[in-house]
Amino acid sequence: MIFDMLKEHQAKEKASFHMPGHKNARGFSGTFLADNPFAYDTTELCGTDALIQPTGAILEAEQMAASIYGAAHSFFLVNGSTVGILAMIYAAFCPGDVVLVDRYCHQSVLHACELAGVQPVYLTPSGSQVAGIPGTLSQDAVAQGFAQFPEAKGLIITSPNYYGKVADLAAISQLVHHHGGVLLVDEAHGAHFPFSDRFPKTAMEQGADLSVTSLHKSLNAPNQTALLHIGTGFQAEELRRVLRMFQTSSPSYVLLAAMERALCEGKEQGADKTEQLIQLIEPLGCPSLGDPFKLLPSWQAQGLSGHEADAIFREKFGIYAELATEHGLLLMCSWHNTKEDFALLHEAIRYCDGLPKKDSVRDIDPQLVFKPVMARCALSELRQKESQHVSLERAEGRICAGVVTAFPPCIPILLPGEIVTAEQIATIKRLHREGATITGMESGIKVI
Repeated sequence: MIFDMLKEHQAKEKASFHMPGHKNARGFSGTFLADNPFAYDTTELCGTDALIQPTGAILEAEQMAASIYGAAHSFFLVNGSTVGILAMIYAAFCPGDVVLVDRYCHQSVLHACELAGVQPVYLTPSGSQVAGIPGTLSQDAVAQGFAQFPEAKGLIITSPNYYGKVADLAAISQLVHHHGGVLLVDEAHGAHFPFSDRFPKTAMEQGADLSVTSLHKSLNAPNQTALLHIGTGFQAEELRRVLRMFQTSSPSYVLLAAMERALCEGKEQGADKTEQLIQLIEPLGCPSLGDPFKLLPSWQAQGLSGHEADAIFREKFGIYAELATEHGLLLMCSWHNTKEDFALLHEAIRYCDGLPKKDSVRDIDPQLVFKPVMARCALSELRQKESQHVSLERAEGRICAGVVTAFPPCIPILLPGEIVTAEQIATIKRLHREGATITGMESGIKVI
């Protein structure tokens, strides 16, 4: 059933503007991944090294990754960025610690906070220059967080965010360290940054203490491939120990070899391939937010929603976007998009540009704004409190005891430990009407 589903999709898709970065295996052409990759799917044997405690080829590949991203050491992850986020938060903080947390974090950050027993203080990023798209945390927002909660042990921030917006990590890292804290960065969408001057510097180069990058999101690597980076303030042996708690003890050697190959491609060809790709991107005239490989076309002014545009892209042109929102599309490019992909994309964009303007154009809904607020208790304590599932209408004013997200990109709308507001309820209802998949409230919203 699953294979039939995938074959059906493959027959429909003519151009991929979504992750993973290998673009339907196009990037694997001429490599072992295109031939018979599972001939190399072995296990820990004499001569094959071991991810759980590498001393040979795997260790050398991790050291290469560290030199690329500016880290003291890097770890290969075969369970995606999620396992790296779990490990770095668990290693950096102790139960009961107060920690500043980017409110638009991935849901794995909340899961890690629960496992580590920390008490998050949620900080809200500002808006961006593209309507309806969130920005990143500012230095002022972080300063306000420390001013209100001086006991905070550090900051967990997302940069770049899902849409390519990058925070001023150099300034923020100085601020966090001034307060004696540690800076943890979810850099999942910035795996391609070190390979061209067209991109921002990496999180580790800007002073992060720990960071995670997803190779599969933008590089030529399969899903589940990622890296955890550490600075000089953490011991590699301790992070390796924590990773054993969260990562599989039976790693795929195919994924390990694919990660090494993706990094080598970046080192050897990344700069040239980036220039070639930008030459194809610029004529489109699509807005972006700092990462030129993340395009945000929108037809909001003429009344065409992102969901409507997405249907046109798929059904008329065979183009699959990474994300459709009520405001527009998110298109993710990589080195393995072709001239033909961009010719088709240009045609689809111009087609939507030429559609007649609707008589009634919806106003863009304002972004929700939240003040820094501490969760009412450590997330691990929420499970010990009596809770119940209630309807949306009955949840207002109650303390949320779960995570409610819109998928993609798994960014929470409701966070555990905060008070449910009327604005959040309205957002959930609107996104549901727009066709988003809402997770975490299958039986209603969990509250205490």
